[in-house]
Amino acid sequence: MEKKSRLAIRKAMNLFFVLFLGIGSLLAGSVALFYRAELNTFLSEMKMQERYALDHQIDSIREKFDTIVGDILFLSRQNELMDYLASDDDQGEEAIQAEYISMSRAKRFYDQIRYVDANGKERVRVDLKHGMPEARSEEELQNKFSRYYFTDTMVLGENDIFVSPLDLNVENGEVEHPLKPVIRFGTPVFDSTGLKRGIVLLNYLAADLLDSLKAKQTKSQRSIMLLNTQGYWLLHPEKEKEWGFMFNDRADISFAVTYPEEWQRIRKRNSGQIQTKNGLFTFFTLYPLKEGLRSSSGSGDPYKPSMKNLESTEYYWVLISQIPSGVMRSHTRSVLTRLFGVGAVLFLVISYGAWQLALAITKRRIYQAQLVELALYDPLTGLPNRKLFFDRLEEGIAHTQRYGRKLGLLYIDLDGFKGVNDTMGHHAGDELLIKVGQKMKANLRKADTVARLGGDEFAVILFEIKSLEDVERVGGKIVASMCQPFKLKTGTAMIGASVGAAVFPDHEDDIDALIKGADTAMYKAKAGGKNAFVMVCDD
Repeated sequence: MEKKSRLAIRKAMNLFFVLFLGIGSLLAGSVALFYRAELNTFLSEMKMQERYALDHQIDSIREKFDTIVGDILFLSRQNELMDYLASDDDQGEEAIQAEYISMSRAKRFYDQIRYVDANGKERVRVDLKHGMPEARSEEELQNKFSRYYFTDTMVLGENDIFVSPLDLNVENGEVEHPLKPVIRFGTPVFDSTGLKRGIVLLNYLAADLLDSLKAKQTKSQRSIMLLNTQGYWLLHPEKEKEWGFMFNDRADISFAVTYPEEWQRIRKRNSGQIQTKNGLFTFFTLYPLKEGLRSSSGSGDPYKPSMKNLESTEYYWVLISQIPSGVMRSHTRSVLTRLFGVGAVLFLVISYGAWQLALAITKRRIYQAQLVELALYDPLTGLPNRKLFFDRLEEGIAHTQRYGRKLGLLYIDLDGFKGVNDTMGHHAGDELLIKVGQKMKANLRKADTVARLGGDEFAVILFEIKSLEDVERVGGKIVASMCQPFKLKTGTAMIGASVGAAVFPDHEDDIDALIKGADTAMYKAKAGGKNAFVMVCDD
């Protein structure tokens, strides 16, 4: 009897160990899989957030360059300047000066606006002092004949534009303090006979650009950095590491020296993401120069010439977002702590039941995500539906009110859509609506929203616009694009669009009135002959 009892106990122990090992292995495997999935999800979300942050900044930089190019071309053909060149009357300088003061006051981001004659002598100069434009007297005007940006601009042809490297402003041969980052835009000036008479220069206060980048590094523990072609920091969370190429005692302080492995890998690609022992680096090589724009290598020494002229593909910055490795390790420790705690509890319960619960939770989350998508997006076009549109409109107006900006609202009704449905069938009509949505999105920035409100009615929200002209330009592009033929499976369809627009807060200061204004303007466009754009304030 005693022998049988010992045998029973032995078998029970064997079964216990089998169960222990089986459940332990299953639990350990489950924990390991969950740990890996959690880290992959965290890394994927972080990468996506960093890419989105850089995309937004790149769009802003390109828009800023386009604005400055337009300003300098306008100044090079300024009527007052042409009259002054034709008469050589010193009194004409006052008229030019008045125009420069007006532009400086309106823009607020030009440190200097100058006309420099062919000998390098500043003839008219307006500086921005404490936020207000101030004209320089005759005694304060300087000769810039030896500065690289003067010589590099003077060799250009008509309508060519020189864009300097992003560096620090130099006054009277010394780097100005406090440090003032600038980009100089220059273009030659020709008189009515075609003779080159000098250049127009704009010193863009690049702090405007750099500050907008700094504002993004407070989120998700990222560090935003901007590098020049040599790998020197133009922007870094630690100011003392910036502008190494401008100071002899900082010549060895650069991203290229501090992160040699990362710099070599970044230089091989225009954009991407790399993960090293120093963290996650998301980078994008930005080429801001378009055709017709020229640059040079510039010079850290105030009176040395540029080493070489640069084509648009040689002038670039590298925008980098770095998530330090410490952030990654902190999240890893947090995940491990939670998993060990959960694993200890799960080991005391039935493993099968816990697994079924996990499966049930996962299925429920997927189902909830599907419900959210069905509730917020149009199933045909994939665009935001009426509910999501009004949610974003309310959020956009709240953001606009908080930061004192403008928001544009467009209501769009397709002209001739019913005819397509009647003659080509509803399948063709559905295909046309999909293509219409795609074409509208192509005319907008990534940050803007286009939604289908129902039937052939669409609406657009333009976030953070600068002026009414921005809305008019987008509305005109939409009208023009809808006039183009749409190639469908069953044939070619021709339609149009009636577009009405209102701007918050210029036209209306509450959401209901803004919507009514845009809707009324749309019906006015339709009543006026269709296929047109009407602003709410238009007669």
